[in-house]
Amino acid sequence: MALLKVKFDQKKRVKLAQGLWLMNWLSVLAGIIIFGLGLFLKIELRKRSDMMDNSESHFVPNSLIGMGVLSCVFNSLAGKICYDALDPAKYAKWKPWLKPYLAVCVLFNIVLFLVALCCFLLRGSLESTLAHGLKNGMKFYRDTDTPGRCFMKKTIDMLQIEFKCCGNNGFRDWFEIQWISNRYLDFSSKEVKE
Repeated sequence: MALLKVKFDQKKRVKLAQGLWLMNWLSVLAGIIIFGLGLFLKIELRKRSDMMDNSESHFVPNSLIGMGVLSCVFNSLAGKICYDALDPAKYAKWKPWLKPYLAVCVLFNIVLFLVALCCFLLRGSLESTLAHGLKNGMKFYRDTDTPGRCFMKKTIDMLQIEFKCCGNNGFRDWFEIQWISNRYLDFSSKEVKE
């Protein structure tokens, strides 16, 4: 696989193993962060599932969680291999496994790249799902008496307070729908008839 054979003395091998050990443990921390982001996104999507369109997708958070766990496992094992490489007796037991492990790591990095690309490409789909869900949810804002929709007013209010927004694209979205319940409107009034 290598172009040129390289010989390391014990001192250079120790420095290489220490550097790789540190890099692998930093990758474990990155995997924990990716796992945490996936978990956070999954929780946030579940909290707002009533505001999402029916075509909601959990591919992005599930893939982040899966890749985070796999990254932690692979890099922890690589850290163990690097640590054992410092001892010639322990290195001998790992030597036959290094090439297959390297091939698995290359495949994992390819899969990681493809999943990251899919997550990036599905970002627009996730945003449109949320936008359509919010627009549909705004239509039911006034239905506080309808079973199954009585929570919608509070959910939309809390969402707008939390994110400091108004409507889907702006406050003008509220002018496109009737957001006041009919029970609060007096249709017999002169002002309504005119």
